[in-house]
Amino acid sequence: MPAGPLLDITVTSGKMEEVHLPHWIDHDSTISDMFAVLHVDTFGDFVEKASQVTSSHVKLCQPTFSPTGVMIRVRLGFQVKVHYEALIYKTKKEFLTLHVYLVPPDPVVQEKVEKKEKSYGSIIIPKPNPDKSLQMQDNFFLTADKDTAKISPEKLKLTYERRMPNYFEVFLRSADGEFDLRLESEGKKNSRRDTVWTCTIRKGDYKSQRSDREQASGQHFVERHRTALINRVRDTGTILDKLRERQLISKEQYDTIRVLSTTYDQMREIIDLMINVGTRGKDTLYEILQSMRSMRPLISELEESG
Repeated sequence: MPAGPLLDITVTSGKMEEVHLPHWIDHDSTISDMFAVLHVDTFGDFVEKASQVTSSHVKLCQPTFSPTGVMIRVRLGFQVKVHYEALIYKTKKEFLTLHVYLVPPDPVVQEKVEKKEKSYGSIIIPKPNPDKSLQMQDNFFLTADKDTAKISPEKLKLTYERRMPNYFEVFLRSADGEFDLRLESEGKKNSRRDTVWTCTIRKGDYKSQRSDREQASGQHFVERHRTALINRVRDTGTILDKLRERQLISKEQYDTIRVLSTTYDQMREIIDLMINVGTRGKDTLYEILQSMRSMRPLISELEESG
């Protein structure tokens, strides 16, 4: 029974007319009456019927929230399909070791995964997410087209947890060249396995990720793809916030870049600043771009181009 993120909603004045709560259930209009909102209160819990259900949100009209938040739930006994994402991290272990997570598009859960993996020194490998919705409570199996690959655990059951999700570990002692990962699902009533996602791990995904992100030419990824990054990166606000958090730019630099009229100008200033900082600045900018979901297709494209 999947639950959405806990929300803390407070109205400081007036009355709330309606609220739209996000969900990632693969919605079919015929099941709209199965959606409800569970209010959690110290005096008890109660369920409120949704006013409207779309493919991404549940709408409540004139809601009254309890102090502790709201969860989207679906009635017991109903098979639920959800949209999940695949996160692949390359660890710093001596031999090629990947951690492959299946996570909901929940910022809280994804932040936990990112924080944990970064504490180990892991680097994300951007890859497209499954384009099919996944069945909750199904068992999922990850395989590789390399006989030498060792993958554990054998299977994972898809459940929604606010705690740290489990992951597949892919180990190759002698990795050389590209290989494919395949994710298959197996339902409770049907033992047949269905392929729900595949991706190709290329040599450049794990061989070129040196600590300074430089190739043999000595040119850093940020310098090598400066023009493409300036032209195609739009979420400069998030990048600035993360650079400020890591104390790589001053408040004065932050404010100066924020007032620039275009993201083109902002990104150009960001890159030039990080190049001037040196290896740490370029590495940090690269890691920030890798960690942003919206940037993963671009980073993957640029890495493959050399």
